[in-house]
Amino acid sequence: MQKTKSIVLHRYPYSDSSWIVKALTEECGIVSFIVKGGKRKESPFRGALDPLALAEVVFKHNPNAELQFVKEATLLRWHESMRGDLLHLAQAQVMAEMILRYAPQGVPLDEEFQHLEASLAELDSRDLADGAFARWLLATCEMWGYHLELGTCGRCEKLLTEPAADFSPESGTFLCKDCLGVASPRAKKETLDGFWALHRNLPIQDAQYTENALISYLRNHIGFLKEIHSLQWLQEIRKLCSTPKI
Repeated sequence: MQKTKSIVLHRYPYSDSSWIVKALTEECGIVSFIVKGGKRKESPFRGALDPLALAEVVFKHNPNAELQFVKEATLLRWHESMRGDLLHLAQAQVMAEMILRYAPQGVPLDEEFQHLEASLAELDSRDLADGAFARWLLATCEMWGYHLELGTCGRCEKLLTEPAADFSPESGTFLCKDCLGVASPRAKKETLDGFWALHRNLPIQDAQYTENALISYLRNHIGFLKEIHSLQWLQEIRKLCSTPKI
């Protein structure tokens, strides 16, 4: 028997009464569960295996089986506040889909679990939600081997004492003002200010610009953008949230 914390990444129907659940577990990486009777109102798993829920699960691990049978599931955190905010919910869905599609399969993913658990908790908190998605994207770059030198000019290698003058998502390098010279920067000021805030552990203003830059950087290394369906939903929610209220 295996007992571990889990975060549900995706769930889809298996029958009229059951679910197939794909979850990121603290001990075993990504695991596919079959939850028989999970749709029923009286199901003991109700709530604990909802998408993006944090739970403690007990299951008998069979390495030769594609689907594992859940014996127990105890809800630890449902992230109610996050679910009540469309933007934060959409950001969490992108996190979950990226891990499901591109994290290594069949191996422990303790770092991925720790960062996702912490980021969902931040999105569930009003005080920490702003910039949580950008911080998670930066941590994912580090975990998957795409390190960014936020505080160093990629050309002259001098330490930056202020926000960079430009950023290249293709190479992941920052340029100082001297190295940029008279050339026009490709990156927006909001993007560069956001990276500087990440480097200094400061609150991020207009975080979506930095988020988009980090997504573009990952796209250039992994090539995933068209396959992450929840990204389109996130863009729609951003437009909705930015529409002036009458």
